[in-house]
Amino acid sequence: MDTSKDILIKTNNMKESFRLTVHVANRPKVDTRAPKVVSKKGPQKTAVDTAKEEARKQRSNTPQESSKGRYKVYTTLSSYHMTREDCMKELADIKAKYEIQLGKDHKKKSKYNKELWQISFVN
Repeated sequence: MDTSKDILIKTNNMKESFRLTVHVANRPKVDTRAPKVVSKKGPQKTAVDTAKEEARKQRSNTPQESSKGRYKVYTTLSSYHMTREDCMKELADIKAKYEIQLGKDHKKKSKYNKELWQISFVN
């Protein structure tokens, strides 16, 4: 039996599906810069040409790479479940592992000083 067809049938026949979204606090910054790729295509440069390029780069004193947007903090966890009870179990596991963010906007009275998590219905 082809399992890919079974998965498609199961997902198409789902009557209920819920998404748990949790905002966590105190997460470290992640460096998102891609690693440098060194490729030597074409003719190789002589030592004189390489030295000239290095001197030109030092004289320009302009940064070649921008660090804007380089570091990111991932603070949202999302997971999908079949029942609300499964969502609540996952929320309990997340509470054990992470610190959940508290609402800081005093203009939003319903969220102020409360844990920021939500269970939403997904089709």
